[in-house]
Amino acid sequence: MRIKINKNDGGFTLLEVILVLIFISIFATIAVSRQANPDVSLTAAAEVLKAHIRYAQMRAMNSTIPWGVHAEAGTSYWLFAGTDTGNRQFFPGESEDSVDIGADGISISQGGVVSFDQWGVPSGISFNGGQAAIRLSKDSQHSDIAIIENTGFVR
Repeated sequence: MRIKINKNDGGFTLLEVILVLIFISIFATIAVSRQANPDVSLTAAAEVLKAHIRYAQMRAMNSTIPWGVHAEAGTSYWLFAGTDTGNRQFFPGESEDSVDIGADGISISQGGVVSFDQWGVPSGISFNGGQAAIRLSKDSQHSDIAIIENTGFVR
């Protein structure tokens, strides 16, 4: 009995090489993205504050009184109705009238009081170059929130 040896059994096919490269690139992308921001609590707090600012703008646009967010330097911020920042209101889903971000070691290092009129136009905060900034800080990391002057767009 003779054994026939196929000469093509010694390597990988092109499809196998391409699949391995795809898997390596996916794993590398995941590893790099996780390493770029090891502490997601700062990013999460910034996104929640953006949503709260947008909520204040929406409330003002559906009302005849101004609504705003008091986010001056410190570890908490709150929603207010009218022109008095002491007239605190509850954000949806919150159990207290102010949001405390200090528990995670986050603070508002640069902020202000921003209120919106019935057209959604922001006021009360210092605008520089057409936008105002609120900065959240944790250790040596920062996350900036920009509010556009004429439109109130939050990014």
